[in-house]
Amino acid sequence: PICQLPLPLGVHQSMFNPCCMKRLCNGCILAARKRGMRDCPFCRTPTPKTDSKILAMIRKREDAGDPVAIWHLGVKYDVGLYGLEKDVTRAIELYDRAAELGVKEAHCNLGVLYAKGAGVEKDMAKAFRHFEAAAMCGHVPARYNLGYIEGKAGNHVIALQHMMIAVKLGNEDSLNTVKRMFMAGLATKDDYAGALRGYQNAIKEMSSPDRAEAKALGFGVIQLM
Repeated sequence: PICQLPLPLGVHQSMFNPCCMKRLCNGCILAARKRGMRDCPFCRTPTPKTDSKILAMIRKREDAGDPVAIWHLGVKYDVGLYGLEKDVTRAIELYDRAAELGVKEAHCNLGVLYAKGAGVEKDMAKAFRHFEAAAMCGHVPARYNLGYIEGKAGNHVIALQHMMIAVKLGNEDSLNTVKRMFMAGLATKDDYAGALRGYQNAIKEMSSPDRAEAKALGFGVIQLM
């Protein structure tokens, strides 16, 4: 059972399958568990039980040149997961490869690292370029980050434009930012009303009974089913 709805933005409301690098919402995972299905709904590969097996699957896909797997492995080095030592330098190498292959998440990760100066020299120009590349590919948090940077620079008209795009894709932080801009006189009442309608419509499009039940249960409970 794969719902085909837009994926929720929350990182804990969906998961990657390391076998094929496809993302699946928790509602679909719950629906599959109820039917006694524990294999990957996309490629029918049995779900790996250990960190080492998950890492082996990711490396296999990375060796085959899968752009998403390259990014995914970068995340593991960036954070230090699945038995890997935290290695930001290695993570950046992998993010760069994935970004060159068009993975929007890799661009966003690079933007964050350059903006913070984490493992690289802080460079807001590079951060902005990576956020822009990610946003143009539909990465919603990257779009929010562009709005935040423009707002901090005093470019409130451009900041509002970015926030309005992100909020209509379901980004709650952008909705709260538009509200603050309205209260500060930097956005109109119509801007805020439009943002609120857009956010509500986006959330409605991403909602389903299975997703609501999955959110109430929590992913840890679903994994044990």
